[in-house]
Amino acid sequence: MTVKSMKNYKLGLLTLLISLFILQACNNPDEIGLDVANFGINTAIADNSTVKATTVAEDNVITQNLSQYPIGYLKDPYTGITKAAVAATLNLPSNDLVFGDNIVLDSAVLVLKYGTSFYGDSVNSTYRFTVHKLTEKLNPATTYYNTTPVNFDPSEIGNLVVNKIRLKDSIKVNQIIKGKKDSLTKVPAHLRIPINSSFINANFFNAPAGTFVNDKSFTEFFKGIYIKTDPPSGSQAGGIPFFDLSSGASKLELYYRNVNATIDTNYTTFSINSNSSKVAANFTHDYTGTEVATQLANPNTSYTKTFVQALGGVRTKITFPDLANLKALGNIVINKAILEVKVEAGTDVPFAPAPRLMFYQTDIADQRQPVPDLNPFDGRSVGIDGFGGTYNSVTKSYSFVLTAYIQDLLSGKTKQYANYLAVVDKNINNASTAINPSGTTADKVVLASGTNANYPMKLTVIYTKVNN
Repeated sequence: MTVKSMKNYKLGLLTLLISLFILQACNNPDEIGLDVANFGINTAIADNSTVKATTVAEDNVITQNLSQYPIGYLKDPYTGITKAAVAATLNLPSNDLVFGDNIVLDSAVLVLKYGTSFYGDSVNSTYRFTVHKLTEKLNPATTYYNTTPVNFDPSEIGNLVVNKIRLKDSIKVNQIIKGKKDSLTKVPAHLRIPINSSFINANFFNAPAGTFVNDKSFTEFFKGIYIKTDPPSGSQAGGIPFFDLSSGASKLELYYRNVNATIDTNYTTFSINSNSSKVAANFTHDYTGTEVATQLANPNTSYTKTFVQALGGVRTKITFPDLANLKALGNIVINKAILEVKVEAGTDVPFAPAPRLMFYQTDIADQRQPVPDLNPFDGRSVGIDGFGGTYNSVTKSYSFVLTAYIQDLLSGKTKQYANYLAVVDKNINNASTAINPSGTTADKVVLASGTNANYPMKLTVIYTKVNN
């Protein structure tokens, strides 16, 4: 190695070591704007650039074609009451369905297959699920948001009390095999809600002629079902489990036979499948008496914590007002920019913080856009896994890589409008989908805001000043 290359090698190594030292030493807890230190090789750190944070309302969520649907009732000490219910159209098993004469019902069961998510108290709360008849059909031409009203008959046509939510516990059920002995079969975890026999007799076995000619004639007569839960009793917290209503695994099962038959039982299913029929979710939030309500009513006041909640709840608006100070330094190259936000101490109980958050920017039209570090069409993207946002249970924090975004802001390639932190379903790996408001998880987190003296939000920027 030549003397010149050896010098360059040592200088590069020194730069790397100093950068690593800087990243490990960024523990200044005071919000002091830009704290710039120069190390003689044109590399410096801007530690704790001021982060301004405010709790704001989340956008409404389009609830058609969700991968899973929420049904529940949750009382959270920080975010108040969340209610979630589902309206669904049933699919005919076949056109021109004929039940026959002299039919007697053995049983009717609404099967609801569990999804992959639950938020709340799965052990110490009792859940009472109720089923109702829709009084108007879901319109295929209507875009249903989480706040779109759906009309249903308050009279119950079925109910089930559940003492524990068991998403992963498979169960055994009797499978009807025509002409053969029934088979006890293990199936994925689901609820089995008994449906009133008189309701089935009136709306299925004694339905008017022509009802089962096709799906259109069926939904004209039978509009669909509405599923919800009662409020948890006393001090119980309740929760929001999610259900698979998109694959056809959830369905209304009818077991029936001819009154004169002594052996064979017929079995017919009316499936729920959001890919071929209409399914819509209602979820709403009541923040009465919570700090969330106070912050939403007083958006210009500074607080020591902010809130982020899925299901069209709330998000945290983020701005970086000190970036102009960095821009004034002249021509600089951003080596690394990391946003770190911590969970407010003590708020990780009784419910754990959201497993994953998303950071996104908005444009001049207030439309959501991925920052370049996440944008798959930008060559500087680090991908959704490298971007960050996963909860670190050791440091009780989330961090995001914003290197390309901060560089574009300083160079004038883009303009800072509003940035947001929002809950994202941990199973979503598509950048375009991840920045949309989430309807497939009910997670929330309380964050220590920029005015929190102990845990301020921190933007750390390592840069190199380029000598012209």
